[in-house]
Amino acid sequence: KTLAMAAFRAAALSFSHYSLLISSLSSASHAMSFCARRAAIAQLCATNNKLQNLLDVARCAGMARQQGASMLFLPECFGFVGTSGEETLQQAEPPMMQDSSQNSEAACELLKKAVQIPSDDCDVTTTTDDDNISLLDGLKTIAVESNLWISGGGMHEAGAPSDEEDEKPRVYNSHVILDNQGNVQAIYRKTHLFDVSIPNKVNLRESATTAPGTRLVVCDSPIGKLGLTTCYDVRFPEMYVELARNGGAQILLVPSAFTVPTGNAHWHILLRARAIETQCYVFAAAQFGRHNEKRESYGHSLAVDPWGRIVADAGGSDGPGTLNIQQEPPSVVVCDVDVDEMESIRERMPIQQHRDAASFEW
Repeated sequence: KTLAMAAFRAAALSFSHYSLLISSLSSASHAMSFCARRAAIAQLCATNNKLQNLLDVARCAGMARQQGASMLFLPECFGFVGTSGEETLQQAEPPMMQDSSQNSEAACELLKKAVQIPSDDCDVTTTTDDDNISLLDGLKTIAVESNLWISGGGMHEAGAPSDEEDEKPRVYNSHVILDNQGNVQAIYRKTHLFDVSIPNKVNLRESATTAPGTRLVVCDSPIGKLGLTTCYDVRFPEMYVELARNGGAQILLVPSAFTVPTGNAHWHILLRARAIETQCYVFAAAQFGRHNEKRESYGHSLAVDPWGRIVADAGGSDGPGTLNIQQEPPSVVVCDVDVDEMESIRERMPIQQHRDAASFEW
């Protein structure tokens, strides 16, 4: 009897260990598949030094890769923030679909090294001629080296129509999606331009140098279907409803360079509202800090889930984020996209169906 009990206990223990092993393998498998939908949202402080800006992007790509992300999201103006409209026009990138510019081998090697060694103390110097840097070619190098898809949240692209009134040249503010082979998958040109004057605080007129785009853009990606927008677009909810309702977007992108006054007042509220009313994830990579003597950005790179919960916040000019994180740029925060949870939210509260069924009269 004693031998039988001992054999039973051994068998039970063996089964317990086997069950634990199977459970661990299952959990590991789930985690690996979940990481396939992991996003890294960057926070930067760009200047008018294109190569240095790209090195910061490369470091963010290295951080994203270390944390198991499959896609990196960059803020508006990730590669260049000038001190004047004239400088912005002079430093604009060539029309994207015609751009065959290539960076020097030395610049490419610097970017690759920054991906591989993203820590601040890595031995990277900016000795390459900065005047001939291509932001698009730099992004392609980083995408291939890191094996990440990249959302380049906004760069100044030449080829836009001039102003009808004074015939001055203008650029597009273009948001580009690259796959992990460096191929352009989508281009969105910012629709709503930031012309705002707050006495003694903000005086910006984007339309003086930038022409508006006119097309909505969605794009498939490894983490879900993306709906592309840029910064000031976030104040126009009908655009986001259209991207989700007729474009099928699951993740809405709002790369930004919000000013400190408008960020303090509205940033978190606007992004959570866009997520709640569309039942989509919202990723908003942000600029943070002082770019030059004229311009400072609010920060708080965010990820918001379809229920409106903030699941990642990098902090900003008013201190740590809602999750008590404060990161100096360049940095990333990560978010796992749970499509099943998103569909569950949509099934339990079918806002789109109710929207389609509603009618109004004056």
